[in-house]
Amino acid sequence: MSVPERLTYLFHRYYEKTSTPSEQEELFQLLIHPEYDALLRELIDETWSQDIPSRLQDPQTADKILQHIIRQQPPVLLPSRRTPVFFRVAAAIFLLLSVSFLVYYLHSSHTPVPAPALANIPKPATDQCITLSDGSKVLLHRNAHIDFDPAFTGNTREVTLVGEAYFDIRHDARPFIVHTGPITTTVLGTAFNINANEKDLTVTVLKGKVKVDNGTGDFSILRRNEQVLVDMVHHKLKKIQVDAGEEIAWKKPYLLFNDVSMKEAIQELQQKFKVTITLANPASENCNVTASFTQGEPLEQIIKVLSKINNMEYRTIAGGGFELSGEGCK
Repeated sequence: MSVPERLTYLFHRYYEKTSTPSEQEELFQLLIHPEYDALLRELIDETWSQDIPSRLQDPQTADKILQHIIRQQPPVLLPSRRTPVFFRVAAAIFLLLSVSFLVYYLHSSHTPVPAPALANIPKPATDQCITLSDGSKVLLHRNAHIDFDPAFTGNTREVTLVGEAYFDIRHDARPFIVHTGPITTTVLGTAFNINANEKDLTVTVLKGKVKVDNGTGDFSILRRNEQVLVDMVHHKLKKIQVDAGEEIAWKKPYLLFNDVSMKEAIQELQQKFKVTITLANPASENCNVTASFTQGEPLEQIIKVLSKINNMEYRTIAGGGFELSGEGCK
């Protein structure tokens, strides 16, 4: 290994705080020789540009760095014959290492963890179904989009919606909150639809219960087949009774089963396809179903999927209906 290569190696070992006492002594012996000044300055510049943040420190952080450097003592392993160049280079190394250490220490240990990057689901040209990390499902109507923390790392699960979307929320101890401008809709586990534009907003509940808050202290509690209309200019709330299924007719082509019982899934299929579907084993009514059908799948394909995920078989019966049999999920 040539002397420049050795000096580079020793410099990085020293900077990374992995050098041995003998390597430190060897490094400082090399610093005496002026022919290595250019290489040493290059190493210092390279390390500085990589590790020191370009943004200005706030006064409190800068003071902490300054006080830490003041308290430090230069290395004792200096040779007795010291040149002016050596003093300048040694001081530069010391300053670099001290500041780099403080920057790393303050930024990694004493500053808040940066907020997680938000996932942005762009406006779809057509309806789009997405599954969130907590198992909740969101069916975005065309030209709608949402922003959210993909991991839901906080004590709440929060999304910001622009446009219209149907939410089927997986039950969780953490509240699920939808922000639409100043309006917040809060749930624990339920299915509902939000349609928001610049002038008004409607929240329609298909099952469960939600709370709609207008941001000025007024709120409304909604249950199945209830809807609240919000004037986005004056933020006034008006609750009415509706047929939720008819109110969100755009969702009719889609089926979202999110941890529902087989009995509930069968009831929805019977209502949608107007046929009879029976379960030969009554115990299988309590089997859980989680599945999404958003491509206009025919009924038999849906029945086939539901049977497979719950260890069942099916057969056709008179009138175009189906019977499911087998042990089920147990």
